[in-house]
Amino acid sequence: MTLGAGLPGRFPHLARRAEELGYASLWMAEAGSADGLVSLTTFACATSRIRVASGVLPIQIRTPAAVATAFLTLNEISGGRAIAGLGVSSPIIVERWHGAAYRKPVTAMRECVAIMRQLFSEGRAKFAGEIYRSDYRLGFRPSHPAPPIYLAALNPPMLRLAGEVADGVLLNYSPADAVPAMLAEVDAGAKQAGRNPEAIDRAIYIRMCVTPDARIARDAFKRELAGYSFVDSYNRMFERYGFAAEFAEVRRLWKENQRDDAPFAISDASARRLAAFGTADEARAMIASFRAAGITLPVPFPVGPRETAERDFTATMEATAGA
Repeated sequence: MTLGAGLPGRFPHLARRAEELGYASLWMAEAGSADGLVSLTTFACATSRIRVASGVLPIQIRTPAAVATAFLTLNEISGGRAIAGLGVSSPIIVERWHGAAYRKPVTAMRECVAIMRQLFSEGRAKFAGEIYRSDYRLGFRPSHPAPPIYLAALNPPMLRLAGEVADGVLLNYSPADAVPAMLAEVDAGAKQAGRNPEAIDRAIYIRMCVTPDARIARDAFKRELAGYSFVDSYNRMFERYGFAAEFAEVRRLWKENQRDDAPFAISDASARRLAAFGTADEARAMIASFRAAGITLPVPFPVGPRETAERDFTATMEATAGA
């Protein structure tokens, strides 16, 4: 069975270990941390077989032609192992951090994928849309098949778009019991576009930490999760899972300058619906629950305190290999 591995950019040597353990792909997120494309290049150069995937790259902070060219370049460097994972991020990251425009995210994603597909298939993009315009020609001829495109999706409009235009969908911060309804939206988008839903890969980041310090890892996860309480698209998703009151309390405490306490408005039960902390058996059982819900590519994504990150990432990756 296929299994991916989430990996921070600061641990390129663990890419080799993931390949040794039989993981099919490495996934690197870009959100105020290491540059995703540079990190994936180091992963590709440190390995020979495993696929290297962005999970995900915010589309608004680079032009579609730049994104397409970068992934084609990575695909050449890696010998055809690149996966282009794309997302629309959030207004905080796009507008406040980068000074770019956050407009009509579903339309922007549709147009970005259209431009990338033109460049992948024809080497030329002539496109005039509502968000993007492009008149760009590649300066080289790729020697490998184009990278597959995966879309990060949380809510129905983007889930349906993934079914319509993408090779795969990447879910995030969702419990296993919520997955079937999300995949039904992907299937609906595929059918509307005349595509076979079974041809679309169904991936999800699964937060977990195999560690003797389960409570410390759980608390670190709550602090990570609390930051998403200020992102509207995540709040709409979390509301579907019954987390609305807890996340409203996180925001209240944060605004009242009780920032150390705010993450702990998220209950232990809610944290454990979304992630696994503790033993290898717990981690592997969570992966199995997502496979049973329809996921074809689980991606264990190690979480935990920064102080023990390398230890915990290694232990989690080794414990979940082959799950």
